[in-house]
Amino acid sequence: MTHRKDMLRDLDERIARLLSRQITAEGDARFGGFWTEDFHVEPRESGFFLGDMVAAFVTEDSRWYLNEELKAAIQRDLVYMRRHQRPGGCFDLTPCNYASPPDTAFMVNAMLNGWWLLEKCQAPEADFIRQPMYDLIDSASRGIAAGGFHTPNHRWAISACLLCCGKITGNKNLGERARQYLREGLDINADGEFAERSAGNYNQVNDDQMIRLYLATGDKQCLEAAARNLEMMYCYFDPDNSVFTNNSTRQDMGRKVYADTYYSLYLLVGYLLGREDLGRMAGFIWRDCRRRGTVPPGVEWVLLFPEMDGFGEQEDFEPPITHVDRLFPDSAIARIREGNWSCSLLKGKANCLYFQHGAFSMYMTIYSNLCDRRNFLADTLEKTEKGYVMRSHAAGWYYLPFDEKPATSDWWAMDNPRTRKKTEGLPLDTELEIVKAADGVDLYIRTSGIDQLPLRCEFSFLPGGYVRTKHFIQRAKPGESINVLDGTVEACGPMGETILLDSAFGAHDFRDRMGGAYPLSENHYTVLFTAYTPVDKKISIRATRMDRHP
Repeated sequence: MTHRKDMLRDLDERIARLLSRQITAEGDARFGGFWTEDFHVEPRESGFFLGDMVAAFVTEDSRWYLNEELKAAIQRDLVYMRRHQRPGGCFDLTPCNYASPPDTAFMVNAMLNGWWLLEKCQAPEADFIRQPMYDLIDSASRGIAAGGFHTPNHRWAISACLLCCGKITGNKNLGERARQYLREGLDINADGEFAERSAGNYNQVNDDQMIRLYLATGDKQCLEAAARNLEMMYCYFDPDNSVFTNNSTRQDMGRKVYADTYYSLYLLVGYLLGREDLGRMAGFIWRDCRRRGTVPPGVEWVLLFPEMDGFGEQEDFEPPITHVDRLFPDSAIARIREGNWSCSLLKGKANCLYFQHGAFSMYMTIYSNLCDRRNFLADTLEKTEKGYVMRSHAAGWYYLPFDEKPATSDWWAMDNPRTRKKTEGLPLDTELEIVKAADGVDLYIRTSGIDQLPLRCEFSFLPGGYVRTKHFIQRAKPGESINVLDGTVEACGPMGETILLDSAFGAHDFRDRMGGAYPLSENHYTVLFTAYTPVDKKISIRATRMDRHP
């Protein structure tokens, strides 16, 4: 099955929407730029849009092929880019980075796909683009090479950009600069994870740069790095085919993200390495996108490598995402999935456990405030024969008087945290054992040390459905909570998926929440189980469907 036709149609529709947002008033200082939804014009986006417009303009079966309206739009965009390019050659990302080499590198990389398609086009009607686009590539790449970067992934975007631009312009300094970055070594570990743990965004950013580095150098190590990351990504798919992001170290943390942008990456890496299994995964993502009414991006890659379209695809492919049981020590996360449910365990995070059934999800925190430790925060996360175990140690402490008179009586001028002695108070050791079971997991919560400390397990569910026990039924509204004393709790999502908690316990209604504690979500409905330490409790979490409805 091939997808070029649908992807090109989607590109054509995007171009039509894009032209409706272009500023065409010649007296406007932002003439040629494109409005965003918040009435802003973003300089860097002009290059991304240029790549898209050029791709459509030079593709013979596009509705915009050699189109005069699109030609005028491209010319306006080029005017905008000349006027808003910084003197050093770079462009702005106005929310945070000005005259930004890495953001300009991302922009130029997107332009290059259009440039490579332009190189294949022999029509003289496209000649008006060639020199202005070449000049942009030349000037921007010089600015990128002269500058620096912020985050790990920027190095690979810059390197890929400079190597590709060097091949176009013949500027050898670009390749030399790129090799300075590359000699630092790729930041991918044995698990296939890059330094920035970001399944929802920066994994695919890095994979894209690995592909571009391979195209520029022919070094298969780059492709193999992308393949390792794409294989690792199998562990991050949740039952609704969204990508788990709650352990991300970047801005995608906690966002609902689907794998649309991974389609072209699986397809490209699979095709370039001759791995049909990766191509089949691309086909799976394609079908999931179409089921949700979207078309995955990446049409320019299919236009550049037409023989790649549909590579390895099989309709009956069973993706290797439904049976996962894996610990990622460097990333401090364990992922479990069996069919339509998944469970995620996070070391060092108050939101230490996530459970999802279909598209219905829940997370758990344990409030056990002792001195300045507000929540259970796992110091360790280990795999066991039965599942996993997480352990934490907390202890109260108290300052002691200085041995000698301090130099000042100003409390805030005293170096209390580092120089004032402390005495340790009573400890709280907590163990959370997670045992895999049919249709879910069993949690064993055990504490030792201090007694009479009020502990609270907080299970926060997506709202929109309802919660039921043998005593009540309640609609699950955001920001509301209930303290359940015993029995079984069934939380049902809007689509009928149900998460069952058994067995509830309640010893108090202590709702205090000290500063620094993980906040009670205003966007979820929260079920509370409460006890006093020492605690030795079992909680079963199951993915099920209710056999009757209110």
